[in-house]
Amino acid sequence: MMSLLPLLLLSIVLPTTPAKNLNKCEFIQKVREQKLDSYVPMPEFTCTIFHSTGFSTHNKVDNNGNTEYGIFQISNNGWCAEKQEDVAKSVCGIHCSKFLDEDITDDIACVKKIMQRTERLDYWKAYKTFCRENLDQWNC
Repeated sequence: MMSLLPLLLLSIVLPTTPAKNLNKCEFIQKVREQKLDSYVPMPEFTCTIFHSTGFSTHNKVDNNGNTEYGIFQISNNGWCAEKQEDVAKSVCGIHCSKFLDEDITDDIACVKKIMQRTERLDYWKAYKTFCRENLDQWNC
């Protein structure tokens, strides 16, 4: 029992990265607050992000040598930086780890840049596979 006490104390003292699993309506509300709905149709976007991450802010996935971060699976391949000295060179000007918390404001700012430079929803593979028809269920 005595050996568990230091572990328990350590888990209380060390900070954790807050993560959140949003539901569909919370997601839509946050996206609309940041005016992202003016960039993309909400049912398609909501469906795409659900199939990409399940609306979880704490996703970190290795994908063919790159790492994708957060609820929007933003890649370290130019969009964000893993090293502080590379932040200024990244398109979104942000450290990738910032996409792993529950504040998705900075994530949405980066998504707007992604949509301006790519074919909008084609950035996410889930869009082509799952989100081109039967989208009524993705409204709130």
